[in-house]
Amino acid sequence: MKILQISSSVRGENSYSTQLAYLLVERLIAARRSVDETEVAVRDLGRSPHPLLDGATLQALFTVTELRTPEQAARVALDDALIEEIQSADIVVLGVPMYNFGVPAQLTRILHKLTRALTCLLIDMKDFVQSGV
Repeated sequence: MKILQISSSVRGENSYSTQLAYLLVERLIAARRSVDETEVAVRDLGRSPHPLLDGATLQALFTVTELRTPEQAARVALDDALIEEIQSADIVVLGVPMYNFGVPAQLTRILHKLTRALTCLLIDMKDFVQSGV
């Protein structure tokens, strides 16, 4: 079993949400210990935030793979690695603090990557083009 823990607090280990996420992962491991081996990966978005979606990244995503510059390919590879990491996890544990009654920008950055058309969502883009959306 693969568990991916994503912590999104800028307070690191001092964050209650991060501490709760670690506790939940420990309990999941303890509950599954007799069943199978558990692999845990931790992605700390407070310490290592994922890059923003900007114009250059959007251009890279709309460029045919074979025509991407090395810089475009490297930037898309960061998103692809994130998507693969999440898709390959059996369980995803989110440590999410509340800043100003909302989700931190560090987390919303990766949520945008997970909704990328033709990669994570099964969307036929022809329907959008034909309907004018």
